Amino acid sequence: MTVRPVPTAAPGRLGVVLLAAGLGRRMGGPNKLLRDLHGAPVVRHAAAALAAALPDAPRVVVTGRDAEAVAAALAGLDYRAVASPDPAAGLGVSLATGVVALPGSGLDGIMVALGDMPTIAPASVAAVAAAWGAAAAPERAIARPVHGGRPGHPVLWGCAHRAALAGLDGDIGGRALLQARPDRLIRVPVADPGVVLDIDRPADLAVAARALAPRSRRDDIEKQWSSGGCPS
Repeated sequence: MTVRPVPTAAPGRLGVVLLAAGLGRRMGGPNKLLRDLHGAPVVRHAAAALAAALPDAPRVVVTGRDAEAVAAALAGLDYRAVASPDPAAGLGVSLATGVVALPGSGLDGIMVALGDMPTIAPASVAAVAAAWGAAAAPERAIARPVHGGRPGHPVLWGCAHRAALAGLDGDIGGRALLQARPDRLIRVPVADPGVVLDIDRPADLAVAARALAPRSRRDDIEKQWSSGGCPS
């Protein structure tokens, strides 16, 4: 899987939190984040899209189940792995853990993404960042992609929300904060269904495999050309 930076105007210095501490009860069986998709684990696809769109951002992955294996799956993508103190407690604890682990100063915003969403295109991440950066007061703005009328991920939070994110607990996540400040939300329409596709059931994995197939084929062709071979 090739990771290539996505050209975009710098919207400010961003940090990235990738949440990968869920227990995956609905999926059952082996950790869904480590399931194979076109030769790479699910979580690596999610992480690579963020790295391609925001190559200079400090990046943190919050781990839980199979922590060492999840961290190893991101080798070479420049993520700092931190363990959730209580993965069973829910999304809020994991999100707060990731936010606290980012550099304490110098960040204008925090991009929060989910490790079980492997088909998000880097261009969608860049579009969210660009829309947020164009806001009149990006430090107070919140931006998220929308596809087919459905809100998706990742969600970009201005730095004014950092303390609230760091104080989250339980399984609430950022939803309560979004509901409390709808006036600050920027909805970014994208043509990418990946922003609303998470892996909860085996059928979702099959959908993701089909969605990623064209991208994987393009990567194979580019590798062949760069090595001097001809596409078959």
